[in-house]
Amino acid sequence: MDFGSSPVLPSLSSSSDVLLPTVLPSTLLLHVYSRHPRPLTEVSRPSSLLPSNPGTSVPFRHGERIGFSYLVSQKYTGDNATVKVLRGSKVIEFDIKLATHKRLIPAHNKGRPPSYYIVGGFVFTAVSVPYLRSEYGKDYEFDAPVKILDKHLHAMAQSIDEQLVVISQVLAFNGKPVKNLKSLVSMVEACDKEYLKFDLEYQQIAVLKTESTKAATLGILSTHCIPSAISDDLKT
Repeated sequence: MDFGSSPVLPSLSSSSDVLLPTVLPSTLLLHVYSRHPRPLTEVSRPSSLLPSNPGTSVPFRHGERIGFSYLVSQKYTGDNATVKVLRGSKVIEFDIKLATHKRLIPAHNKGRPPSYYIVGGFVFTAVSVPYLRSEYGKDYEFDAPVKILDKHLHAMAQSIDEQLVVISQVLAFNGKPVKNLKSLVSMVEACDKEYLKFDLEYQQIAVLKTESTKAATLGILSTHCIPSAISDDLKT
């Protein structure tokens, strides 16, 4: 990216580095920015190879250059990368361990059984690709609800532990946002109000009487031979 005519970064007229316009909130790289909080106008220089202007190629074989993406493709999950960040005319160097970014809807459950929570007749779970396949079939990318597909294809997790919790989709409980399934379990189990209020998509609201709902849950578990209302991973 050529900064020679940039009114935003006039001090970088001879720079041939790469501008990072944004960083995903759930990425491990975010600690770099939290330690040096300034607007994202810094320039990053991966390893010792410099992109040429306009910042799209790096040295390859003798007398040859190749696309900058080639340099990135040589790194794998778990590798370390040296990154130099320009902040306030000062170059700061970081050694970063590379990892995959946190998907809001994970591609698999890593061999673990799915998380769930049962209250009254409602079964809450976190959306994953295996869930979409079981619920909507192999053509889930065509048959699943549009709002879930939009989050699957485009949404990024805002924190490392964020999940998409569904009956349809639970947005809030008693007016409080639902961050993930574990936070929903904690709020419902600790609720001492007369009613349980679940805010869903499309401005729908489900309201259950707290005492009778929790009492009915035990009978529902017994009828359907379900050993626990909470999956093991949510009990810790």
